[in-house]
Amino acid sequence: LLKGARIMEAVKHVNRVYKEQIQQKSEIIGEHKTVQDLKALITKVARTNTTVLITGESGTGKELIAKSINFQSKRKDRPFLVINCAAISGNLIESELFGHVKGAFTGADKLRIGKLEAAHEGTVFLDEIGDMSFELQTRLLRFLESGEIQPVGSNETKFTDVRIIAATNRDLAAEVE
Repeated sequence: LLKGARIMEAVKHVNRVYKEQIQQKSEIIGEHKTVQDLKALITKVARTNTTVLITGESGTGKELIAKSINFQSKRKDRPFLVINCAAISGNLIESELFGHVKGAFTGADKLRIGKLEAAHEGTVFLDEIGDMSFELQTRLLRFLESGEIQPVGSNETKFTDVRIIAATNRDLAAEVE
């Protein structure tokens, strides 16, 4: 029993150390007024549960901003899952987000929980959301409005509480025009 308690304390200590390291890696540093304004905005947004869209050129730290928002939010101790929308083919990203049931398509040999369900009460960061198909954007909008997901090939609707932080390097307003 004592050995088990010691092991548990060691695991808790390692977890605290890792959390501190992750938080340090997500800290934005800089003294310039622009950086200080950005940090203030991150703090303000982190206090809310609103969906966030981060825009900017590639390499400007959009994921770092998303992590900073998450680590200052009430959801910081819940899952933070990252999906690179540009790296996953259109056919697979729907299953990645919403999950699928066995037999939903060729290769779906077992039930798969999607990231939106797995991150319940946490945050999902959708990187390069501008690369997502319009059809999938429509399905994602339905989730944002209702919190409901439906795994691919299923008629069952589930509710999940997930904050979405999205990022893109595209000029979405120009693309809408």
